[in-house]
Amino acid sequence: MNLREALATSPLDAGVIVAGGAHLDREISWVQVVDHPDIEAWVERGQLLLSTGYSWPKTGKAARVIVEKLAAKGACGVVLAVPHFMQHFPAQSIEAAERVGLPLIELAWEIPFSEITRVVHRELMDQQGRALAKSEQIHRELTQAAVSGDGLFDVVRVLGTVLERAVAITALDGSVLATHPAAWLSAEVFRQHQGEGALSRIDAEVGPVRLQAATQAAVVGHAVRIRAERAGYVWVDDSGMPMSELDLRAVEHAGTVAALQIAHQRELSAQEARLGDALVASLVEGRFDEKPQTLERARLLGWRGDTAYRLCAVLLDEPNPLSREGFQRREEVGLRMGHALERLRQAPLISLSANQVHALVPEGVDIAKLWAALQLPRMAMGVSQPHSGVEGMHRAGKEIADLVEHLKPGRLHFFEEMLFPRVLAGDAAAQKIFVSRLFGPLEDGKRGQHLLDTALALADEGFHLQRTADRLGVHISTLRYRHGRLAELSGLDLESVEGRFRLQVAARLYLMQQP
Repeated sequence: MNLREALATSPLDAGVIVAGGAHLDREISWVQVVDHPDIEAWVERGQLLLSTGYSWPKTGKAARVIVEKLAAKGACGVVLAVPHFMQHFPAQSIEAAERVGLPLIELAWEIPFSEITRVVHRELMDQQGRALAKSEQIHRELTQAAVSGDGLFDVVRVLGTVLERAVAITALDGSVLATHPAAWLSAEVFRQHQGEGALSRIDAEVGPVRLQAATQAAVVGHAVRIRAERAGYVWVDDSGMPMSELDLRAVEHAGTVAALQIAHQRELSAQEARLGDALVASLVEGRFDEKPQTLERARLLGWRGDTAYRLCAVLLDEPNPLSREGFQRREEVGLRMGHALERLRQAPLISLSANQVHALVPEGVDIAKLWAALQLPRMAMGVSQPHSGVEGMHRAGKEIADLVEHLKPGRLHFFEEMLFPRVLAGDAAAQKIFVSRLFGPLEDGKRGQHLLDTALALADEGFHLQRTADRLGVHISTLRYRHGRLAELSGLDLESVEGRFRLQVAARLYLMQQP
């Protein structure tokens, strides 16, 4: 109960505030009657003092000093019964109270102090009872959240519901792990506080810290720690009524539960990763042994040989070899990838390698949506073409190996989109792949040599059909048939400028690669 609330209830609502009206939000710890000299020796922080004025200094320095001493002891305020022994507080007391911020209230003599103490103490006891009940609720529900299957989402839901405030848990880099309500805390809010040194303040404290950024709403931040190692942050909206001590203890309790959840998730992920990592790594590196038992194990982990997958590789902004912090960040990215895939109802087929996190993602999954869910602004992700089967996974691994060095921080790169620009830039590996993709299907066909010769002749003759037919010694209708088959097998639109240009480039590169 604070002084403002007490002054709004009978019988204190009949009082008149004569000083310190800007400091009524102070919490009352107790009420006591003091009417003897040297009263400051009997005062404790938060106490509301009731005085008849019998021993209160009437004028001069003493009337000022007593106010200063009571303010220094942390008194909540002073109620003076008037006008029996004193008509009003002395002017010196009022001046000092305004200066030091100590509320002074004058109350009619006829109102008994016993009524004031009874009402205020009863409310204080009721508040303590409500606080204990709320504390028990918080403890019970957060404990339930600790053993629930919903992880961090249950923690923020419980804390947000109990405190009636917006709550979020983020990773160390600011990416949101869970929020209540959804999408409350944005990355911009996190960066604002980060830029103002707020994270350093939170890291230095054991308990929650109140923060107020220059351009953002006030929040309370608390570091989630596992064995003294930071694992994330709990954030609570503090833009309304300031949080009570009980609320702050609830935030601290939630931080402990979040630490347990994160540690549990890390252990589960580590166990799954040991199996999944070996599977994905063996597939993309071409070491998978196609025995019945290994294929069965792969199916149990969620991989299907008849499903087309893209290999997605997140490149961390960390040099090799990784530092201790780099290993931790790679683990966090791996966890985030696993959670993102699970939310998309996909098996978390993930492998960690050096400064990369690999994931096999079914072709039907929206990769752009997956990338957005990961929220990795300083990292990059490369995506292979869709492939199926054991050999297809190995091809995907080769594509990613060729693509990684061309990835740019904060961007999503698809192998198909990056291939031709790399060809034009003189990338020998890309040129070889490009030629193989276009001309490989031609060489494998029954009339492959005829189609290959047609492709080279068309490119050389600028796609003039009659000159190409004359050069090959075939009828124009035969050339048109070959032209259609060539477009079908190569996947190029040979009626467009772009498709013809690509075939011409491929033809030149093919001839250059011949012995």
